[in-house]
Amino acid sequence: MPFECDFYELFLIFFFWGFAGWLVECIDMRIEAGEFQNRGFLHMPFCPIYGVGMAISSVILRNVKDSYVTLFLFGVIFCSVAEYIVGGILERLFHSKWWDYSHMRFNIKGRVCLRNAVLFGFGAIAVFHFAQPMLEDAIGRIPMEMKNAIIVIFSIAFVIDLAMSARRAWAYRKNQEGDEPMLIFKAHR
Repeated sequence: MPFECDFYELFLIFFFWGFAGWLVECIDMRIEAGEFQNRGFLHMPFCPIYGVGMAISSVILRNVKDSYVTLFLFGVIFCSVAEYIVGGILERLFHSKWWDYSHMRFNIKGRVCLRNAVLFGFGAIAVFHFAQPMLEDAIGRIPMEMKNAIIVIFSIAFVIDLAMSARRAWAYRKNQEGDEPMLIFKAHR
């Protein structure tokens, strides 16, 4: 049976990849900064940018999952544009930066860099060619009642956490001095 991308499936993709993205970010920063950092905007272990990106990509890339070139280019362009836009929005709203690649070569305003763009490209190939089909199969096996329960519980937790996290981010903004946005996390080594 082919995977149908309805609301329930997209939400579970959003949930899974938001957590997986948070986990990858934490591992990356543990290696690069030498310490654990909760890398998300939220308190809970979840990065919405990864969840939203994967839900959108799951719809857009439905018919091109076998083209490595398309997946690579999509990963490079889509992820870099999303990272740049979200970084800009966070800076404007909260006068804070959740990441900064200024120390890396070939960066644009510290929001995106060539190294990450290339990693996003290869990541898109790995995710859509290998991991996503397994995830879609697993999601297809979850009974509808369980899907509903997961969505309700996660939605409530997500909305509460989003409100608390926005409140925390506004507090960062109010306590800042100077014109430069405050870097929330320790930079890479």
